[in-house]
Amino acid sequence: MPGNGSVPPRVILCAGVKSSGSTWLYNVVIAILKQRHRIGVRAFYADNFAMIPSSTERARFLVIKSHEPSKALVYLMRLTRGTLFVTLREPRDVIASLLNRFGHSFEGALTETERQSARTVELVEREKVHLFRYESGFTEKSASIAMIAKALGIQLNTAERARIQRSLTREEVKKKIGYLQKQGRFGAKPTADSFDPATQWHPGHVGDGRIGKYKAVLTPVEQKRVLAATRAYRRRFGYLPARKR
Repeated sequence: MPGNGSVPPRVILCAGVKSSGSTWLYNVVIAILKQRHRIGVRAFYADNFAMIPSSTERARFLVIKSHEPSKALVYLMRLTRGTLFVTLREPRDVIASLLNRFGHSFEGALTETERQSARTVELVEREKVHLFRYESGFTEKSASIAMIAKALGIQLNTAERARIQRSLTREEVKKKIGYLQKQGRFGAKPTADSFDPATQWHPGHVGDGRIGKYKAVLTPVEQKRVLAATRAYRRRFGYLPARKR
């Protein structure tokens, strides 16, 4: 197991369906940990053990972003007395966002959202989880940073919270993505699936935060297919369609 000597690193797992604010939360976790621990924080994407970089051997903290974390990865989090964060979003809006911002096909977006939503239900039912719902606007609130810090066992003062919040506003993230693009961090010919390994930001990552956008993006048939594919997720988290009167 990776670690510094005989002490294993503490695993912080940031999970959730795509386009639900998980990347914002992931970057907040990194910023909070680095506020208190200048060295020993390693962050990356992984769904399983095989995706964990070998360079994590001397890390004190592993911050792992994942949309479908394996059982073994979750066990590692639990074994190291880590923390599990999960972000949620209305699945029709998830798919609408993937189509709008990343140019994904409907079929591809539906397939991965179905898998990810099912895994999210499993995580919440079996583990101690800190939930953040996209519709609450948590990515725009200073209180969210305080809640994340508390879950990590770290106390931040007002100035520290404000500094982290300012660095991750929509405007600042857009600037950051523009800078990364100029630096070639997305490759010579960036695509919708290009990303910066350090932050996990994609070229089109920042959306408008609008709720209910699926109504203008998905056809009625597509909406019904999403509802059917994510039934367990919607029931578990209250994303139920309005009843017709």
